[in-house]
Amino acid sequence: MKQQMNGKWKKICILAGGCLLIVAMGVLIFWQWNIHTSAEKTEYYVDMLRTLMPEPQNAVPEERRDNTMSTLSIDGIDFVGMLEIPHYDSTLPVCADWGTPSKYPCQFYGSIYDRTMQIGGTSQKGQYDFYREISVGDTIYFTDMEGNRYGYSITDVRYEKNADQSALQHKESSFTLFIKNIYALEYIIVFCDVLS
Repeated sequence: MKQQMNGKWKKICILAGGCLLIVAMGVLIFWQWNIHTSAEKTEYYVDMLRTLMPEPQNAVPEERRDNTMSTLSIDGIDFVGMLEIPHYDSTLPVCADWGTPSKYPCQFYGSIYDRTMQIGGTSQKGQYDFYREISVGDTIYFTDMEGNRYGYSITDVRYEKNADQSALQHKESSFTLFIKNIYALEYIIVFCDVLS
């Protein structure tokens, strides 16, 4: 009787282990598919933005009477520009509305024109894939929907537990990126100044 019970438990454990293995494989396949789809969508939106916006011209941030940034809507998503980090061969679309869940970096606060722009995103595939390697001295470009291309140099990189305004403020920064590291539960905050 006891042997029969042990045999049943053994079969149940083997069956449960097999089911868990199948579920884990399914999650892995879904995750890989999601990564591939996200990268393809990023390329699609970057190509669309390049096609629809004027030819980029180098510009210097200048405060305007109205610092509101123009947007361009594609597939119901409003974009304010493109972010380029040449050293990592990365070009990303930047969404206009932080409050809407997005697979792309979003404008969190401020404007490019008055040097208060903050762009946030996560370390997931299709956003800041290079977050582990980013360093002081790297060059970043932001192109707005009017075709103005602004150049910045990274001046400081910090690691913080949160990304509230006190963590994001830096008196010598005219452009800020922050990256939520979804694996380490921390924020990488990147401060930049205008290229001279």
